[in-house]
Amino acid sequence: MLWLDGRPRLLLAGEYPYYRDDPQRWSAKLQAMREAGLEVVSFYIPWRHHELDDGTRRFDRDGNRNLAAFLEGISKQGLYALPKPGPFVHAELQFGGLPDRVSPSVDPAREAAVSAQGEPLRSQRLILPAAEDPAFLADVCEWLRAAGDALRPFLYPDGPIVAVQVGNEGNYLETALAIDALGYSASGIAAFRFFTAGLDPPARWPALGAAEELVPLLRWGAWSAEALAAALRRFAGYLDLDVPALANLSPPPRADRCPARQGGRYDAWVARSQPERHPDIHYGYTNWTGNALVDDEALVNYVLAAKRRRGPNLEENWSLRWVDPGRGFAVVPVFHALLGLACGATGIDVYTACATDHWGDHLVVDRDFLREAMGDPWLLDPPYGDAAPIDARGYPGPSFDALRVLTHFLSHEGPAMAQARPEPGITWWLYPPYAALRAWDPPAGGGAGSCPSVASTLVPFVTHCLHRGIPFALENLETGGPRAGDGPAVVASGLFMAEAAQERLAAFVKDGGALLLLGQVPLLDDHFRPCALLASRLRQVRELSAVIVAGDDQGVDALIDTWLALLPAVRTQPADRSRLELRLVSHDEEDVFVLVLSRLAARQRAITAVGGCVVSVDLAPYGCAVVQVSGGRLRACYVKGVNEQAGMGVPVEVQAGPDRITSTHPCDLSMVESSGGFEVRTAGGKPANRVTLPAAR
Repeated sequence: MLWLDGRPRLLLAGEYPYYRDDPQRWSAKLQAMREAGLEVVSFYIPWRHHELDDGTRRFDRDGNRNLAAFLEGISKQGLYALPKPGPFVHAELQFGGLPDRVSPSVDPAREAAVSAQGEPLRSQRLILPAAEDPAFLADVCEWLRAAGDALRPFLYPDGPIVAVQVGNEGNYLETALAIDALGYSASGIAAFRFFTAGLDPPARWPALGAAEELVPLLRWGAWSAEALAAALRRFAGYLDLDVPALANLSPPPRADRCPARQGGRYDAWVARSQPERHPDIHYGYTNWTGNALVDDEALVNYVLAAKRRRGPNLEENWSLRWVDPGRGFAVVPVFHALLGLACGATGIDVYTACATDHWGDHLVVDRDFLREAMGDPWLLDPPYGDAAPIDARGYPGPSFDALRVLTHFLSHEGPAMAQARPEPGITWWLYPPYAALRAWDPPAGGGAGSCPSVASTLVPFVTHCLHRGIPFALENLETGGPRAGDGPAVVASGLFMAEAAQERLAAFVKDGGALLLLGQVPLLDDHFRPCALLASRLRQVRELSAVIVAGDDQGVDALIDTWLALLPAVRTQPADRSRLELRLVSHDEEDVFVLVLSRLAARQRAITAVGGCVVSVDLAPYGCAVVQVSGGRLRACYVKGVNEQAGMGVPVEVQAGPDRITSTHPCDLSMVESSGGFEVRTAGGKPANRVTLPAAR
C-alpha cells in the first residue's frame, strides 16, 4: 500500500506517456487526471527517447524530453508521481525503449540473450543483449544513474515522486517466459556456475531422470528467481532514490502466447516469480491476461498474480482496444480493478489514462515486424490508447465519468480497504522446487522427478475456490510455513521435500493444524537423501486431526470439499459460476467489504450474509459492486450498474440489514459517509435519475 505522512492509502494511479505527447497538452491532461479522481501519475522513461545521437542524455529544455517540466506540472496539479525508467520498458516502443546501439543485431561484439537451444531473444526483430553481460550492465548503470540524478530533485516530500518502478516484468518480460528462454549467454552461464559452485546449466530434461541428474534443473529454477531478484535490486541501487522501489511481475502466460511447453508455463511462472526473494523491492503486478469477465483462463491467471503477494496492480488496460475490444468500455477494466482489490491488491493503475498522438520516428515500432507478427503495419499509429478516459485533446473520453465514480469510492474508502485483509480461509503453500522440474515438461513416470504440476493442482484449486466462494491465500513453503493459528493449509507434494519444509509441516500437524496433502508423502530431502520426517509425524496424528493425504489421481475439487466438511470454520457457498464473491475484513471483524462480480450476460440479484446481516445487490450483466457493512449496517457502497458494451444496465438496489439505497434508472454509483450523512456520485443515469438514500443515523 502507499503510505504518505504516516497514513496508508490505495494507489490510485494513471499512466501518462508524456514522451508520446505535445508538451503544450501536458497541463490540461494532468488537470483532467486530477478531475478523474486519480492521485498518482505513472510513466515510463524510455532510454532511447532521452539518449541523443551523440550519446548525451537530455531530461530538460527539449520538447517532450523535458522530464523536469513534466514533473513540475505534476506537482502544480497536486498530484504524485511514479516514474518507471526501465531499462527495458516495452510500452509498444521500438526495441522496448532501449537504444538500438545495445543490440547485438547492431553491434555484433555485444553478447546476446539466448535460450537453452541457442535461440536469441528478440524485441521486435532486434536481438536483446544478455542481461548479465558486463558491457550492457555498464550501459544500464550509466543510464539509470543519469535518470536517478534527473529524478532526485523531485522526491517526496519536496517533490511529487512517492515511489519508482524498476525493470518491467523482469529484465525482458521473463516472468511470463519459458524456464529456459534466456540466461544461456556466456555471462549468464558464468553467473549460474558461480551461484551453484560449478554446476553446468541444464539444456533439457535428462535422458534417465535419475536424482543426481535433476539437481541442475532444481538449481536452475532457484537461479532464475534469484537472477530476477538480483536484477531488480541492481536497478534500484543504480537509481539510488530514497523512495520505495516497486516491481511489476506478470501473471502466468496464456496458452495462446506460450506454444511450447504448455504444461510447464504455470510452473515456470511459480519457479521464477518469487517476490519473497526481494523483500526490499515491493511487489506489484500487471494484467495482460485477457478478459476475466468471460474467459476462465484469464480469471485464474489474474487471481494468481493478484494473490501471489499483496501489492498494487501497476498496469490495467483501460485504453488499448487492439489488445481487447472490450477495453473500450469501462465495465471491463472496472471488473478487473475490483477483482484485484478483492484479492488483496493495494492499488490500481489506469493504463493509459490519457490518449496521446505526438511522438517521433525513433519511438515507432518496426512496421515490417508489425506486418509479420500482427498483420497490420499501422496497428500502433496515433492515437496511443484510443479508448482512454482522457482523449488525445485532453477532453473526457468514453470511460471518464465511470472512472470518476470508481475513484470517488476508492479515495474515500481506500484507507480502510488498504488496511483490511482478504477474508481468512485456506492457504495454499507453494513449493517452487517442484515447479522448477515440472517447468521442463518431464515425461510421465515415477522416479525422483515425480512431483505435482501447478496446472494439475493449483489451477483447479483456484478455480474451485472461486466458484464456491472459498477464501484462500498463496504462500511460499520455502521461505515460511503454516502455524496452527493461521488456519487450514494445502500442499501439493512429491517424493522429495527439503528437511526444513518437512519440519514446518510436521510442527503444524503436531500443533493440531488442518492439512490437506495432495500427492505422495515425501520420503527424501531436496538433495534426494532419505528424509521421512513428515511421513513419521503423519503416521502419528492423521487419525486424530483434520489431515488428509490424497493421491494425485483424485479430483482436487472433490478432495477440497471432502476436507472442508471437517472444517466448518471456513466459509463456503454452493457452486456458482454466475458470479464471484470475495471479502475484505478489517481488524474489527464486523467491518467487512463484500465484493461481488457478475460473470453472467443477464441481470441478477446477489444475496449473502455478513454475520446476521443480510446483504443484497442487483448486478448488471457483467456488473460488479462493493458493499461495506459495519456493525450490521450499510456504511458505503459502489455499484457498476451500467454495462456500456452490452448497452444494458440495472437501477441501483443495495440492501444491508435495515439500510437500503436505490436509484430510479441504471447508473454507476458511489455512496460514502460524510459529516452530514451520505455523499453520492453517479454516472450513466438519465437526467431524471433519482437516488433514495438510507435514513440518517
